[in-house]
Order: sequence, then structure tokens, then C-alpha cells
Amino acid sequence: MSDAEVFAGVRLLGPPEADGEYIALSDDETVHLHEYTRIYAVPGLYEHVVQDLLRCTSPEVAAAGFLRAAERLGLDPASLTVLDVGSGTGLVGELVRGGGVARVVGVDALPAARAAALRDRPGVYADYVVGDFLRDDDALREALRPYPLGGLVSAGAFGGTHATPRALENALALLPPGAPVAFTIDERWMDVSDPEGFGAAVERLVTDGDLVVLERTRFQHRVTTSGEPIFYQLVVGRTG
Repeated sequence: MSDAEVFAGVRLLGPPEADGEYIALSDDETVHLHEYTRIYAVPGLYEHVVQDLLRCTSPEVAAAGFLRAAERLGLDPASLTVLDVGSGTGLVGELVRGGGVARVVGVDALPAARAAALRDRPGVYADYVVGDFLRDDDALREALRPYPLGGLVSAGAFGGTHATPRALENALALLPPGAPVAFTIDERWMDVSDPEGFGAAVERLVTDGDLVVLERTRFQHRVTTSGEPIFYQLVVGRTG
């Protein structure tokens, strides 16, 4: 049976409800778009909904941005072990590996994400750790200690209902100076007037010398379940 036949009953429900967007998996089941554990349980379902139906581009944009940063810094991707934050089902890891990166170590807060990535993309990750950068987590740092991390990539994991600026700061702190970095964030969270937002956090990182921004661009991340565009920013840089 083809993927088209397997997912024939999947429909987007719009406009978004007050508490978010929903999809119908069948005539009998409706789930929130961010009900990841349920969606990850079905091989290929997340990609069908988010990449195919909602036309999400963040994984490709983040991966390409990371590879550009490595090239600009004169680094051979084949020499790098890259931290993929908010790895999900592994699409970003697969893309940077396809771009020549030697090793990718994934981190996601959900055990269901790890299970889906290892099921659907075996061999992509050197390791896939279940952990959360929201707090100073000794267990997470210990799990990552064996890997000589030399870069960071993240597609949509920071901001909103996901991770706070503190998570970004904790992840960047694991990298050596001069490491290439690329991440995408909803532009709504990049308002510099919000002292708790990512815009202010990125400015602080730059001011403190912890991040050098090489590129900062706006792009269409995806559409909502009712077809309205959602715009994100891509930040490409290196650690200071």
C-alpha cells in the first residue's frame, strides 16, 4: 500500500482553534497538531502532515544554513560532530548527514521522538539522547560528554511552546569557540522589545561575545491548517 493510500483519511482542520491547530487522522480521530507522541507513533505521519500538507521548510533551511556556516568558516563537514536540538523524527539530522557531516547527536525532550527517529531513520544519529535544555541538566551534559561537539543545528525547536532562550544558551554553552550554528525561530518570538524573548537573548549573546551572527533572514516556515503563512527567522552564526 502506498503512502498516499495509508494517509488518505488525514485532513487539516481550519481555521485554527483558540488553543491551536488540529488534524483529523480519520473520521473517528482528531488530534492537536502538537500531539507529537500520537503523531510520531505512525511511521511517516509527521512528515506527511508537516512537510507535505503544511509545506514546512525549516528542516531544509536550517540544514542548508548550517552547511553554509561550516563552509564560510573553512570547516570540513566530514570532521564535525553536530548537535541537533529538538531532533524529532530525524529529518534535520538526515539532511546534514547528507551534506557531509560526519556525526550527528540528537536531543529531544520526548522519548517518542527518539523511538520514531531510530525506527524511521536508523543509522543517522551517532546517539539520540532524551533530554531537555530548558534547565541546567547534569544528566544531559553527562550523556553528551563523550562527543566532541563541533556545531549546532535546530529547526523550530526554540520558542513558543517548545524551548525558552535559556535552552538556547545552555545548548550553545556546550560548543567550543568558532563552532558553526544554525537555528530557526518563529519571528513572533524575535521581538527585541520583549526582554524574555529570543530577539533579546540573541542580542545578549552577540553583545557578550558568545555568538557571532553571519546571516539572519526571514522565510516562510509553513502554512497553518487554514493556509495562512507562518514566518520564521533563520539565524546562522558561530560561537564566540
